[in-house]
Amino acid sequence: MSAIWWLVVVVALGVGYVAWRLVQYPGGWDYAFDEQYGADREALDDARGAVRELKGTARREVRQAQTAVAQAEKAYRSRISRVEAELEQLRTPNRGDHVDQLGQIVLHEHALLVGDDEMPLAGLQVRFDLARSTHVSYVYLTQSDGRDRMERFAEDVFPEDTVRQFSVRLQNAAVTENQLQALRDSDIHKLEAELREARKETEPVETARKLLEGTRARHSSDPQLPKAQAALDDARDVWQELTGRRPL
Repeated sequence: MSAIWWLVVVVALGVGYVAWRLVQYPGGWDYAFDEQYGADREALDDARGAVRELKGTARREVRQAQTAVAQAEKAYRSRISRVEAELEQLRTPNRGDHVDQLGQIVLHEHALLVGDDEMPLAGLQVRFDLARSTHVSYVYLTQSDGRDRMERFAEDVFPEDTVRQFSVRLQNAAVTENQLQALRDSDIHKLEAELREARKETEPVETARKLLEGTRARHSSDPQLPKAQAALDDARDVWQELTGRRPL
């Protein structure tokens, strides 16, 4: 940077400082800078500082109490949201990875896709049947709500043994899923209890809110600030009597 640029910066800072002093101590150059009025300026500064310190303390303590409320509320909501998300995942598991397929029946880890229909494996019953006269194999799928679905497999495309083996695999997958569902049901029961407990656990939030209310009330009723404000008004009166100008 050039010397001229630095000179401009220094001059600007100096002008700004002078303007600030004249605003802080109105009435003219002498009142703002002359040592003769140093004690008057100091008295005004002390009164301002006392008010500023009390207001700053109040703002800081209220802000800290507000932060404590926000953190307690966030922790409360986060715990509930976490349990609700885990419950939702257990109650509505996705179909899982692709495992096997025969014709329109697509086996996934936790569900079957038959055409455009999705069937949960939990509670599913699988039955194989064979019509020897027509050389057609049948797989009957009965869901837990009693609804049936039948898929037919022609012998020339899907040999009987292949269809039988696939049916057995479906039935075994359904048994495995039933076992997993029993574990999920147990976990769901535990999480439902945890959710009820989490919703009732409002004490940290209530405590933080009471602390905030108490902090606000304490500072609102604190006599120190009105006294300091009155002292500042007196200091302003003195300055106004001295200079004819009332300071901020």
